[in-house]
Amino acid sequence: MADSGRELTADKDIHPLLRDAFDTLDATGARWLLLRGADDVTNPTGDVDLLADPIANQELDSALSDVGFFRTAAPGHGSHRFYFGYDAIGGTWVKLDIVSSVTFGAFAEWQTGLADGCLQRRIRVDGLPRPTAEDEAWLLLLHLVLDKGGIASSRVSAAAAAAGLATEVGPIPGELDARAGSGSAGQLLACVRSGRFKDVPELADDLHRRAAKPLMRRGIELRTRVLRRLAGPTLAGRRIQGLKVAVMGPDGAGKTTLLHGIGDHFPVQAAYVYMGMWAAGPWDTGIHRVPGGRSAQKIYRIAKGGTVAAYHTARGRLVLLDRVAYDAMLPGSIDYTLGGRLTAALMLRFAPTLDLLFVLDAPAEVMFARKGEHTLEVLDRWRCGYLEIATRVPQSVVLDAARPAAEVRRDAVDTVWQLLTRGRR
Repeated sequence: MADSGRELTADKDIHPLLRDAFDTLDATGARWLLLRGADDVTNPTGDVDLLADPIANQELDSALSDVGFFRTAAPGHGSHRFYFGYDAIGGTWVKLDIVSSVTFGAFAEWQTGLADGCLQRRIRVDGLPRPTAEDEAWLLLLHLVLDKGGIASSRVSAAAAAAGLATEVGPIPGELDARAGSGSAGQLLACVRSGRFKDVPELADDLHRRAAKPLMRRGIELRTRVLRRLAGPTLAGRRIQGLKVAVMGPDGAGKTTLLHGIGDHFPVQAAYVYMGMWAAGPWDTGIHRVPGGRSAQKIYRIAKGGTVAAYHTARGRLVLLDRVAYDAMLPGSIDYTLGGRLTAALMLRFAPTLDLLFVLDAPAEVMFARKGEHTLEVLDRWRCGYLEIATRVPQSVVLDAARPAAEVRRDAVDTVWQLLTRGRR
């Protein structure tokens, strides 16, 4: 039955962020369909793959940003457009991978004209626009064989079911035969239907060789690899600018855990920068014997870290800073001599300007139980010192670090994401 074009109904339980995105796509008037993952829309754990009409990029970006999805630039990924939304309640990312053309191969070297036909034939199943059963079966098989180069054990059942539905006659198998030689579609189906999954990688290589000249294929692969390596994922927009985020707190508050927790799986490329003003080095003994050597070392480290942070920020990356200059403002760290005051002033002068400073706060008993370092009195004094710093630094956010690490990370990631996407709605 042809697609009616109606908006989603409550026929299927869909994650709220996805439902908003799907309804938004419907509202644009563009044809679209769910390529894969119809069984995973309730709690998506991977990419949600969609095929959509090529509409104006700015229109799609603007429409999806209104419901909390923002695009990351993806040079070297063909027509793929990646959109991320953050579920602050569940602490998880929802990723849309929207393509406007049907291509195959790890580097999209198989360009086809199948998209329009797939969209014309789409049907609605449980309120979701999907390919016909025949199209869906072939799209899955070619995705596994040509894109992935093999069928993982977790996908064997799905591949076998698809091979049972697919036939050797139709637009998609016809495309395969035209590109790789007559009988290619039947060869692929026979391999999967007979359960010869170990032969799939060899078959995939053979199909690629038949479909494209080796030199041309290598050229596409090289160009794609270079683009992907030189341009990591950044938030798309006219002005690409990253963020500098730091975390402070006493030992046992969970600084390192939070920094790495923010960077892990963040849609924008993250860069970890350790400022290390008080870190031990192999040349410390000699440097500290020189008058002013200790101060010069601290200032050098701050300036070096600030330069690295500025570079990554200019590239649109999320910069995660550890051991920032504000540590010099803590009780017990302040040197009231003329040289000490001058060093502290220079450190703060050359330190990178932060966009966001998380201050972790937890009772001294909690921090001592976690690491067993220092005394309760020292930890409590530091706790008060960090809270004082938070009142003096406008971009500070105090987080209750007595909670489980996952909860702290969830709130921190939400704060960073909201700041990064501010003004893009």
